[in-house]
Formats: sequence, C-alpha cells, structure tokens
Amino acid sequence: MFFKRKRSNPAPKVEWELWYRDTFDRETPPSVDVRGRGLVKGLTELWARHLFETVRPGGGCGFSRFHLRMGNHLVHIAGDPQGAVRLREWVFGQKEHGRRGYVQEGAGRFLAQIASIHAQLLAADQSSEPILSLAASTADRHEFEARLSGLAGS
Repeated sequence: MFFKRKRSNPAPKVEWELWYRDTFDRETPPSVDVRGRGLVKGLTELWARHLFETVRPGGGCGFSRFHLRMGNHLVHIAGDPQGAVRLREWVFGQKEHGRRGYVQEGAGRFLAQIASIHAQLLAADQSSEPILSLAASTADRHEFEARLSGLAGS
C-alpha cells in the first residue's frame, strides 16, 4: 500500500474523493461528496459522514453510505455496529440535523483523533474494525480516548 508505517499522519499528500451512495433510491447514481488532500483529513470527513448519516441515534442504519477513494484504493468503515452507535453519541450526541457541515457539527478534534488512528491502522494493513470494537467494549468516551492510541501499535 502507499501509506507510510508508524506515523500519526501517513500519506499527508494523497488525493482522495469521498463518495456518497443512497441505498433508498437505488436509481440515484453514486456521487462525489467532497474532494481533498491528506489521508487523515479524508478519513475525518468519512467518519463524520458515516457516524452522522449511516449510524442513527440510538442505533439503526440510515440510507446513506460513504467510502473514501484514493486512486484504486477504497476505504469503508466496517466493524461492530454497537461501537458505531457509541461513537456517534460521543461525537454528535442526539443531533439529527446540522447546518455547519459534518465535521463542524461534531467533536472535530475527537474525529481527527479517530481518523489519525484509522490512518495508522491502514498503514499496517488493518481496517476500522479495531476502533469500533474498542468503542463497543469501552464504558465512556474518556476511557476510549485513553485507549485509542494503543491501537496504532497493535
């Protein structure tokens, strides 16, 4: 893979596109929601949209799906659904609507921390699953944050 290992920001110059797909209206073609540069920034946008749109407050799944595309590489968020519900609550609370943009509506620094660890996991040929498993098994956000950086070394 084109990521550098063991850095807090692998692939800082990689160009990415964040793609959106509506699973309710299957006739609507997938589209690019946002473009940018830097893996952590792209993953921050991906996590924000996934948690806000795909994961519903209290559980359940919305109709929006997102993935990050970097050349031929696709990144999806996958893993324990209960972990995703907890992360959504910790990032967005019970918000169902926003006006300022996905990252700005949530806990932006916290999202960036999650994205940074996800980037490091990708550099080690891992997925988002350890992040969501940790969230599912953690009592609260402070404990999760304290244990999150340990995932990058695993």
